[in-house]
Amino acid sequence: MKKNSILKGLKDAKTLNLKNNLEYIDAYANYVKRTDNKIWSKGQKKFLDVLYSRKRRSVKGRISDK
Repeated sequence: MKKNSILKGLKDAKTLNLKNNLEYIDAYANYVKRTDNKIWSKGQKKFLDVLYSRKRRSVKGRISDK
């Protein structure tokens, strides 16, 4: 019996996770539709610059070496 309740809990969590992901996608799609392309592009550039910055890559490399 306990195994079934664990599986049911995992299935419920999976369903909730999918629902949350789809809500996020809808919200982001609406944001992109409402936002001017220049503003959206500037935000994407900032995000990618942080993501691929040299400092971030070097810190990430040091952490994985341990």
